Amino acid sequence: MENDDKRMTFTEHLGELRTRIIRSIAALLVAVIVCYALSDMILKQLARPLAPLDERGLIAPPEKAPDGEAAAPGAETAPDAPAAAETKTPRNMEWTVLNPLEFVVVKLKIAGYGGFLLALPFVLYQLMAFVFPGLLPNERRVVQILVGGCSVLGLAGVGIAYFGVFPLVLPYLLEWTPAWVQIQLRVNETISIIVKLLAGFAVAFQFPMVVLVLVYMGLLTPQALRDYRKFAVVVMALAAAILTPPDVVSMGIMLLPLVILYEMSIWASYLVLRRKKMNEEAAAAETP
Repeated sequence: MENDDKRMTFTEHLGELRTRIIRSIAALLVAVIVCYALSDMILKQLARPLAPLDERGLIAPPEKAPDGEAAAPGAETAPDAPAAAETKTPRNMEWTVLNPLEFVVVKLKIAGYGGFLLALPFVLYQLMAFVFPGLLPNERRVVQILVGGCSVLGLAGVGIAYFGVFPLVLPYLLEWTPAWVQIQLRVNETISIIVKLLAGFAVAFQFPMVVLVLVYMGLLTPQALRDYRKFAVVVMALAAAILTPPDVVSMGIMLLPLVILYEMSIWASYLVLRRKKMNEEAAAAETP
């Protein structure tokens, strides 16, 4: 982005805006096409958090007949098997679709979501390139910090959810299914739930940036964050206990990042106030 201080006419602004929009739409279309071509691979990766089902014995491998061939579905092992009383009865899980168009719809959804995320950096660049010439240097710096901070925190939230929380929470939820109920996961609904949860974690991790904006606007102070720290930790612990399995490890995986983000918000709020004070002093010094 260039710092172009020359004045532009209203028509020139409209022309530049049109160019930026066309570039953004073109990038979005290309990203959607790429993600559609890779939708099968993306779908497998989205379903990966359910992989621990194999380790927990919820997915039964094909049973082998004495002659080495696979036994018929539903065949039971011999009652006198050595470990029959010690091992958990295996469960079968199937991914299902309910109509011929459902899987195509899933692929289109994946292409849409993935294409939007893939093209988002370029679209943000085009937006900032259009807006930045009209901003003051300190305003540009604030926007850069907000965009960069939101991006990093969003990626951190998605990573913690995908690699830390989901492999524990999703299989645990299915373990509540009674033994006489067949586990069938509808592809459309299950993938939609996973995508929404990933988006929810990405949004929840924007908490520090929201706090910094409120502090910068004077609506919140670092001291208030410190005073309500214990109350905030209790609320976050309750949320983690409700949303995770009833064990210390699962609860800690969700609670620890939230507490760290809260402490980071307190620390960063002091820096925001100090920077704001320095800008105000510099502006007052320049005023005759």
